[in-house]
Amino acid sequence: MSAPQVSGQTTRRAWLVWAPAALFFALVFFQRTAPGVMVEELMRDFSVGAALLGNLAAFYFYAYASVQLGVGLVLDNWGPRRVLTGAALVAAAGAVVFALAESLHAAYLGRLLIGLGCAFGWIGCLTVIGQWFPARRFATVAGLSGMVGMVGAMLAQTPLAALLAFVSWRTAMLGVAGASFAAALLCWFL
Repeated sequence: MSAPQVSGQTTRRAWLVWAPAALFFALVFFQRTAPGVMVEELMRDFSVGAALLGNLAAFYFYAYASVQLGVGLVLDNWGPRRVLTGAALVAAAGAVVFALAESLHAAYLGRLLIGLGCAFGWIGCLTVIGQWFPARRFATVAGLSGMVGMVGAMLAQTPLAALLAFVSWRTAMLGVAGASFAAALLCWFL
């Protein structure tokens, strides 16, 4: 589905195309903040102290920051549908690697892949907005997208902590992988 010539009207189809991009952006923030809630479990499972655990969280940002200069070029060349689908799949794969990691190095790889996929979330969402919404709606929909992202961050706090009382952090991360895969499918088909 290609982007329409944007008129002054916001269509239902524009919101339908925006929703998966916004969902993926919420997952970006969830993935960014989730390790902060799982500190004790991660330290126990990987037998590490706070310094090495800090590195685990940082691997997300190493990948995220390293590709930021190219994100816009990739989106311009391949379009948000392909890029957001691929990015969500990379983030999903990273969440699986992280959830199943038996060693700290495997966990590092998982967080690196998560950061790489998530790096495309915000600019991809803005690209969808620019292509599907009239210019006068850009700031409003971008602000709404930011709010959706913050909902993802909020879900990675108290609700995730409550969930971890019933399931392991590994199970929770496999659930996030499933949600990222679903976001990839939605990005492709919508």
